Amino acid sequence: MGGGVLSYEKDLKALKAVYKLLEYTKPDLVLVTGDLVYPVGISSFSFNNTAPVQQFAAFMRNTGIPWAFTYGNHDTESYAATSADDLNTLYKSLSWHTSRTLLYPYVQPAITGRNNQLIELRNQDGSLNQALFLIDSNAYTGKGLNKYDYIHDDQVAWYKEHVLRLNKEENRTVSSLVFFHIPLQQYKTAYELYEQGSDEVQYHFGANDENFMGKVCCSEYPSAMFDTAKELGSTQGFFCGHDHYNNMSLSYQGIRLTYGMSIDYLAMPGIARDTKQRGATLITVHDDSKVDIKQVPLSEIDP
Repeated sequence: MGGGVLSYEKDLKALKAVYKLLEYTKPDLVLVTGDLVYPVGISSFSFNNTAPVQQFAAFMRNTGIPWAFTYGNHDTESYAATSADDLNTLYKSLSWHTSRTLLYPYVQPAITGRNNQLIELRNQDGSLNQALFLIDSNAYTGKGLNKYDYIHDDQVAWYKEHVLRLNKEENRTVSSLVFFHIPLQQYKTAYELYEQGSDEVQYHFGANDENFMGKVCCSEYPSAMFDTAKELGSTQGFFCGHDHYNNMSLSYQGIRLTYGMSIDYLAMPGIARDTKQRGATLITVHDDSKVDIKQVPLSEIDP
């Protein structure tokens, strides 16, 4: 969302799309995988990164559905009107005690990132169903266009610490799902193997139609996240955003790698006219911690 006068119509289309998806899926929790805000003057004609936050928070408060999010690379651009620290303060002011819908930590762990949080999803008997990790993949590294950041070692250590803690408390290997914005390098590896017809990957759904910066726009820097998750054996799936036309879901080395569908009407040139990438991902968790994942294209519920 742009939050400016000239992005108003596209912002309204985005909110209407989200509303239709919520009405259709009836979710218990909504997770946004970054880039809620696009304060880039050439597209939104605005550098305001607070108005869209307030607008979306008010929209979600009116739905009554709890929601949480990971930061994307555009949410706290260096040229945006509001700094990362001030945006953090704004989100705290809109969080649970005020809104009863936004799940945003009042205290962040002392690790890299703007928002790293753990949401424990429990069954009615109190047992842990899923540990939902929302991890900041950060924004940019150094100088240069689109030098994307990654999930750092201290963030991976924080994730590992909590998985081991929950394993001990539950006396078993707990199930977890991890959400972030910028895809891990393994998304690119898995996609290239898929393109080669390799049996090392299992295709589930979707297509990667990104062409603007490359098929998978991951960081040049490797993250220990994937190997650590594989070692722990807890995480069933990773979910990311970032690439506006990618929504493929592949399994690779025992972990499901899923791109969320896009809502964007604003950021990518011509994307307002495109339809097949727009929608949501519905995750259904069962009492035994098994997970079903499926796409909900907006075009199928609002032809």
